[in-house]
Amino acid sequence: MKRNLRWDYCKKMNFYLHTLISILVLVVLILLVVFLRHKGLLKQENGTLFSTLVMQITLPALIFTALAHSTMKWYYLLFFLIMFSTEIVLLSVSWSIGRFLKLQRAQMGSFLLASTFGSSALLGYALIAELFPDNTAVLAEAAFVSELGVGLTFFTIGVMVAIYYGNSDQEEITLLEGALPFFRTPIFFSIILGILWSVLLLPTKGMIITPLFDAVHLISQANTFLVALTVGVLLEFSSLRDIIMIIMITVILKLILSPLLIFVPIGFMDLNTWQQQVLILEAAMPSAMLSVVVANRYGCDARLAAKLVFVTLFASIATAPMMLKLLG
Repeated sequence: MKRNLRWDYCKKMNFYLHTLISILVLVVLILLVVFLRHKGLLKQENGTLFSTLVMQITLPALIFTALAHSTMKWYYLLFFLIMFSTEIVLLSVSWSIGRFLKLQRAQMGSFLLASTFGSSALLGYALIAELFPDNTAVLAEAAFVSELGVGLTFFTIGVMVAIYYGNSDQEEITLLEGALPFFRTPIFFSIILGILWSVLLLPTKGMIITPLFDAVHLISQANTFLVALTVGVLLEFSSLRDIIMIIMITVILKLILSPLLIFVPIGFMDLNTWQQQVLILEAAMPSAMLSVVVANRYGCDARLAAKLVFVTLFASIATAPMMLKLLG
């Protein structure tokens, strides 16, 4: 009994330590970019180049490789619907709050992105792999939730929201009209191609296929670094007091309300404990760093997005383990 308790304690401590290290690595990388910008080696204008590279090259490569290698199981659709429903509720609540605060269109777009979508693929999967290192079923489910349950919604609805609110010259257009350009982006085509590759069980290994997939994978590996560069060149610590209300609301919505919304439906479902923990932990992740890239690419307030992402990243050091302990 004591041995089991000691094992559980060590497991939780290792998880918390890994959470701390994973987040601090990103924080240090972002702060290093901020330092290089202050030294004149990087400029804020470089953010446009970095975000374009992400949206046009590295992110589509990442999406395609993740989807093409994934194994679709029908019961995974349940997890997708849970995550999707949670994000739609968060998006609706955030939109209502943004309207109440009378945010400008560019601010509204960044606020919606930061308060709705999390860093599931960047942080969530890595932390789950640390918590369940030998459970292949957990890792497979976590990969699906990270890439499809959260990521797919962000890459579609999230990008559409950014396009709509970043288009300040056409305030009278509908959300659908503003989102139509998404269907011409490399992200959309990478999603379609990746899903078809997986569903049709096309090969991912072979004399010709393997080098091609290796090349695409190599390109996708640059995604995290370019995203961190984008956040760092746009991040400013001035005027934080002016947006303290938006910061507090984003932290509450993304880090507290999000896992609570997940907890409600799974309480009525016959799920394993580890399945509940995976969903809760994914929902408790900080704001997606890609929010900054998308905001900058499509004309939303990228500086606001950078601040919100950085603050939630820091706050999640405490909130992610806390929410998992309370709800998991």
